[in-house]
Amino acid sequence: MSKTIVKETPVDSPWKTFMFAAGAMVFFSMMNVFVKISAMDYSTAQIIFFRNALAFFPILYLISKNGGFGLLKTDNHLGHFWRGAVGIMGMCCFFISFDLLPLSNATAIHFAGPLILTVLSVPLLGEKVGMPRWCAVVIGLGAVFFMMNPQDIGEHMVGSVVAFMAAFFAAFAMIFVRKLGRSEHAMTIVFYFTLYGMLLGGLAMIFMWEPLQKETFFFLVMTGFMGGVGQVMLTYAYAHAPAAYVAPFSYLQIVLAIGADIVIWNTFPDWHIYIGSTVIIASGLFIVYREHTKNKRIAARSASYGLEPTGPTRCDKEQGSK
Repeated sequence: MSKTIVKETPVDSPWKTFMFAAGAMVFFSMMNVFVKISAMDYSTAQIIFFRNALAFFPILYLISKNGGFGLLKTDNHLGHFWRGAVGIMGMCCFFISFDLLPLSNATAIHFAGPLILTVLSVPLLGEKVGMPRWCAVVIGLGAVFFMMNPQDIGEHMVGSVVAFMAAFFAAFAMIFVRKLGRSEHAMTIVFYFTLYGMLLGGLAMIFMWEPLQKETFFFLVMTGFMGGVGQVMLTYAYAHAPAAYVAPFSYLQIVLAIGADIVIWNTFPDWHIYIGSTVIIASGLFIVYREHTKNKRIAARSASYGLEPTGPTRCDKEQGSK
């Protein structure tokens, strides 16, 4: 009886991909630090505006290098708007949670997003989830509620709830990304999310304006720069390796957030953060491992992060008709 050889999705330039993936997490973690610092002087609307406006430049560069501006053509502006609106709500909650919580607490709770996504994918996307993955999701979410520590009544508890809402909105945003990814190019999705983030942030900023200060404006600028560069590096990582290889690097953000709390704010996370973070990481890695061993072949050029769509784009259709 012959054995079936299961081929894995190859990783192009493993060390280069490692540098892009790990580098993206470093830049995102630095962005979070600048967000927390900026929150002391500026409104959330201003932070969201600058985060997206300054990230626009590296994103436009990436588009120009990977298909050109014809990628911006779309027949689904409403879908992009809702993806942007839900994503911005998640970003808003996430940034607010930085002002209410230590960085490590907010970051760890935010990693409930992929677990919530697994739950939502069943009714909203019709995906099937086996018992092992359900167990991992339940254990992971249990760890999130454990970290929220209901005994802490007041601002700390409010911050935990806000961070959890950020994870919930982020999961819903990924639902929209998966649906859009059936016909839209990944860079089209990234572009319109950034565009709507800039517009919605700019509109809200009119009513939540805080005077710009010469001493702290640098932190606001760095928020956008770090976010934009991190997005570009993550996109390149997913373009050269399957998601099963790249996804685990995201958990570096928890480690880096703990380090930032200790070094910058002299804040040592409570013991339940260490335990909860470990369980969440283990749950997430187990789900990735299950997908890997079942050879789901989550393509490196996936609709969520890579450089290719799962279906023909409007630009492809126009070229095919010529």
